Amino acid sequence: MEPIQHRAGRRVVVTGAGGFVGRAVVQTLLATGHRAIGVCRTAPDVPLPGGVEAVCADLATDPLPPVLAGLRPDTIIHCAGLTHAPETGEGRAALTAANLTATVRLIEAAARLPQPVRLVVVSSAAIYAPMPEGLAATTEDHPLRPAGAYGVSKAAATLHALAQAERLDLDLAVAVPFNVTGPGQPAHLVPQVFVARLRADPSAFALSNPQSVRDWVDVRDVAAALVMLGQPQGPRGVFNVATGLGHSLQEVLDVLCRIGGWQPVVREGAAHNVAGVTRSIGSPARLVAATGWTPRVSLEDSLRDMIRTAS
Repeated sequence: MEPIQHRAGRRVVVTGAGGFVGRAVVQTLLATGHRAIGVCRTAPDVPLPGGVEAVCADLATDPLPPVLAGLRPDTIIHCAGLTHAPETGEGRAALTAANLTATVRLIEAAARLPQPVRLVVVSSAAIYAPMPEGLAATTEDHPLRPAGAYGVSKAAATLHALAQAERLDLDLAVAVPFNVTGPGQPAHLVPQVFVARLRADPSAFALSNPQSVRDWVDVRDVAAALVMLGQPQGPRGVFNVATGLGHSLQEVLDVLCRIGGWQPVVREGAAHNVAGVTRSIGSPARLVAATGWTPRVSLEDSLRDMIRTAS
């Protein structure tokens, strides 16, 4: 598969534009000469980069065909979703509405547009089954067997997107980012959790699963991949957004301490959002072959920028 050719000047709608990944996508679009239009459920607390307009729409409940018709997108990059909810019936319902229902309705509305539109649906590595011993990296053909409610909702959205793309011949790709890190990461996710705890009291740092391994990919690299996948008539199917490298929580903690000059007293504590998964490493080979994308930000640089920009 030949790497895609970059074409600037498109009108690109970014759902969830006020979020962690969405903001980075908007910045990347602006830097590469595109017109970015943000769609947010509520008005963002902080203006979008470059003064980009933010259209307010709840993808799970609002009428979407007139919204999209008015925006006239060439591409839609669907970053909106919910990553965290209480382990209750209400929490699972919220994840289903934000991740599955919103995706179903967005694809339906996009399919009704009079002009062709490129769709990039952002999924998550939480959709995959646990990695067996001996497997170096997860490919896109790996079985789906999510361990938690978030992964279930994203797996359902992924399967729906692929089924509709096949049924309606949609110009659609699904991106599967692995553990996204970097400046602006939400406070409830690692490594941001580690940064906050180290700053608050390094002498009381709790870490119960130090050998859990993740493929940490910087949000700016993720945004670059999504923009590349957003090229009209681009590659279809599922594409991992990953580095192919695994680093344990202990390694992440060690790098943070070296950068920040912290000397924590580490004790055993509660698990850090690992959903029972010991190893999660992705193969980016399909994405690299299809687009020419490669990760450019090292884990250390990503963590350094996170510390510098964290409030």
